[in-house]
Amino acid sequence: MTQRGDAPPGLERAAQPGRIRAIVLAVLVHAAFFAVIVFGVSWQSRPTPPVEAELWDKLPPAKTSEAPKPAEPPKPEPPKPEPPKPEPPKPEPKAVEPPKPDPAIALKAEREKKERAKAEEKKKAEEKKKADEKKKAEEKKREDAEKKKAEEKQRQEKEATRLAEERRRAEVAAQQQSEIDRYKNAIRNKILGRANVPDTVVGNPEVVVRIRVLPGGEVLDITITKKSSNPAYDAAIERGIRSASPLPVPPAGSELFPQFRDLNLNFKHER
Repeated sequence: MTQRGDAPPGLERAAQPGRIRAIVLAVLVHAAFFAVIVFGVSWQSRPTPPVEAELWDKLPPAKTSEAPKPAEPPKPEPPKPEPPKPEPPKPEPKAVEPPKPDPAIALKAEREKKERAKAEEKKKAEEKKKADEKKKAEEKKREDAEKKKAEEKQRQEKEATRLAEERRRAEVAAQQQSEIDRYKNAIRNKILGRANVPDTVVGNPEVVVRIRVLPGGEVLDITITKKSSNPAYDAAIERGIRSASPLPVPPAGSELFPQFRDLNLNFKHER
């Protein structure tokens, strides 16, 4: 049994109200016992009343006198209530062991856990795949844009080069044409200077002549491809061509000479 001095503070404080009640009850019992004793002694010490006698001719029938009631014995003092015993400390509740799980339920839970983990892993893999595909698409889009930009730049460079080449060729062709025109004008002037056109030729007859020229300007052949309306003018031009040989053509090794191997010239009378 736990001693009073060893009782926990909580139990000792809990026992204080019961102790006070016990003390009050003991005082009340002692007061009641004291009153019983006082009233009992006072009742027994009362004086005996005087006796009165009556004279009768005949004695009345005897009456059975009632025996006096004995004095009530004093009530025994109620036993003092024992002070309440301190309540024994409540035993600590034992930990209730959880029921053992059902193997089938545990197996199902483990399977569901694995399925959830697998689904989560699959979801993460799909998200990673989508992210990789998006990244690759963006990289491809960027590469395509860069490639397209490079191709556009290359195309522009090629176009610029082509235009520059065309301009160069045009300039060269213009220069060549200018040189060709200069040589043709020189040939035409020499032929017209050697052609003795009769004064009888009037109007503006025009003749086209094909001249085959050898390197150095020698005339190989003359063909009138388009006659004028005046045969005398055509004959005068043909005589002037033969008389003007060799013609003033470019050097045989130059780029312009091939333009004069087969030369077409037109002559128009302007008198």
